[in-house]
Amino acid sequence: MNLEYKCLKCGSDKYIVKTAIIPEKSPGLKIEIGTYYIKTCVECGYTEFYSAKIVDKDFEKEKKEKKGSRFAKKTSKEVPV
Repeated sequence: MNLEYKCLKCGSDKYIVKTAIIPEKSPGLKIEIGTYYIKTCVECGYTEFYSAKIVDKDFEKEKKEKKGSRFAKKTSKEVPV
């Protein structure tokens, strides 16, 4: 999860993150379990919810891009003969 954060209410950069599992009802009778990250400002208590499905997908995408760029740098070097 992106940890760069300033509270929208008070401007503080101190927060805690917790994980919550919440049942969700989709159309019909199907009930699914959703995982969320709850980010709470330590100073004023302002709270934001983030879908773990989306946050984790973005995190894995960034991780693959970094790993791919690091691998590309290693293989692109010319070896002196």
